[in-house]
Amino acid sequence: MDIPGTIAAVGSALSIVKEIRAIDTQIDQATLKLKIAELTSALADAKLGLVDVAQLLHEKDAQITKLTALVKYRAENLVDQNGFRYEAKDGKAFGPPYCPVCEAKGIFLKLAQNRALPGIPYVCPSCKANYGPTGIYAKDSA
Repeated sequence: MDIPGTIAAVGSALSIVKEIRAIDTQIDQATLKLKIAELTSALADAKLGLVDVAQLLHEKDAQITKLTALVKYRAENLVDQNGFRYEAKDGKAFGPPYCPVCEAKGIFLKLAQNRALPGIPYVCPSCKANYGPTGIYAKDSA
């Protein structure tokens, strides 16, 4: 159940409570028991909806935490240069770049040279994206 469904279930329960209050003492016990059963059902639906909403909020919090950690990692450990992200060493790009395709998915994998292919290109070990043979390895300037 989603948030609007949960709100509707709670609203339904409240309207049943209003009906119970309006029941005349002259009405038989069967009507009262029926309304109490309806109320119990509406409250059970509302409770289940709230459990679903709590789970959804927990999942969103976990996703926010993960994305915050990724942003922090990028800001503190990576440097952008020529369209690639590199490991930062003394504030400068160093070593092979990270695969931009995989990095967009939150996976930080450095490109590696594939010596089995002509020209020995840099290739991502996961997604197999080919970035060509030269010019992307950042050398230590020290």
